[in-house]
Amino acid sequence: MDNLNNIKLPGTIFVLILLSLCLCSCSEDPILIGFSGTLKGKYSDLGVQGRNGVTLAVEKINKAGGLDGRKLELLVRDDENTSEGAVKADRELIKAGVSVIFGHMTSIQSLAALKEIKEDEVIFISPTTSTNLIQGINDNFFRVIPTLTNLSKSLSDYAVKTLRKKRIAVLWDRSNTPFAEPYKDTFVEFFNKNGGKVVGEVDFSSYSGPVDWKIIMDKLKKLNPDSIIAVTAARDLAVFAQHSKLDNTGWTILSSMWGYTKELIQTGGQSVEGVIFSVHFAEDLNDQDYENFKQKFTARFGWPPNFAAAFGYESVMVFAEAVKKNDGSTKGLAKVLPGISFKKSIVGPFTIDEYGDVEGTKHIVTVKNGTFVSVSRGKK
Repeated sequence: MDNLNNIKLPGTIFVLILLSLCLCSCSEDPILIGFSGTLKGKYSDLGVQGRNGVTLAVEKINKAGGLDGRKLELLVRDDENTSEGAVKADRELIKAGVSVIFGHMTSIQSLAALKEIKEDEVIFISPTTSTNLIQGINDNFFRVIPTLTNLSKSLSDYAVKTLRKKRIAVLWDRSNTPFAEPYKDTFVEFFNKNGGKVVGEVDFSSYSGPVDWKIIMDKLKKLNPDSIIAVTAARDLAVFAQHSKLDNTGWTILSSMWGYTKELIQTGGQSVEGVIFSVHFAEDLNDQDYENFKQKFTARFGWPPNFAAAFGYESVMVFAEAVKKNDGSTKGLAKVLPGISFKKSIVGPFTIDEYGDVEGTKHIVTVKNGTFVSVSRGKK
């Protein structure tokens, strides 16, 4: 018997060593994560900044040793600013084995992806999708930015109660209908309730080729408004502001967070001075954590961050916290994410509710001397 045991022992040791090496190898495999957003073209401002914010967070986590000893490996795909591109990009990421997709950056792409991607395939954590059409739903979609409803309402309140506007016209871009339509509808509802009058709407689609701004301006002038609520991307908002100034309309221009990026100021110059936004994140809050983030971001990428970068960064931090709470596992995170709370972050405090939605603070911001400046700072 002793001789037999001696013969078997080396084989047993070999198997144990092999299993040990396999386990060590598995535990050190990187955690694959994905980013999906628009990365090329004139509407890529949110996507590029969001990707860079995600990248900076990944680099910070990896420098600190990763999550439970595993490094994060970021795979990036361009959703080409189309619904079809969004689904294609996400399918590629899922096939590659990612456990989370950070994206999309606009509501229409997020809705397209959620329609096609099954809940058990992957979770989404969106930095900037704020449509209320997927609010209060148990699914695989989470976000770190609050929904548009409160922002649109607060901007409407500010227009009537503070600016004393009486007659407003709506300009909105149909290319991002899941965001733009509910945003303008909410604004209209509360503007009317507050005693103002919405004198009409003009819509266009930035997906349908060059926009004929002369026709748009003629239609708006016939409505005789004292102000415009423009629900568009930054570059279109800048062009509209330029036409308004050239025509000496005297309109006060209000807009959504969709247009709240540096591209607005770079494209519009003096014409966008005085444009007013209601936002969940203001750059001039003098928060030291944000200032540190801003310095590191600028040093890494060569230009300062916008709100998409900040929310992109925090979306990765939410994922990291969920993995920690899940004992290092990326499985079943949809059950772990609800309830995750940050009392302090570079975008302010927030808590993810049972449906994957969050609430946040509201600030009124305007363009002054080529920068975004807070006019009033609000609470939840």
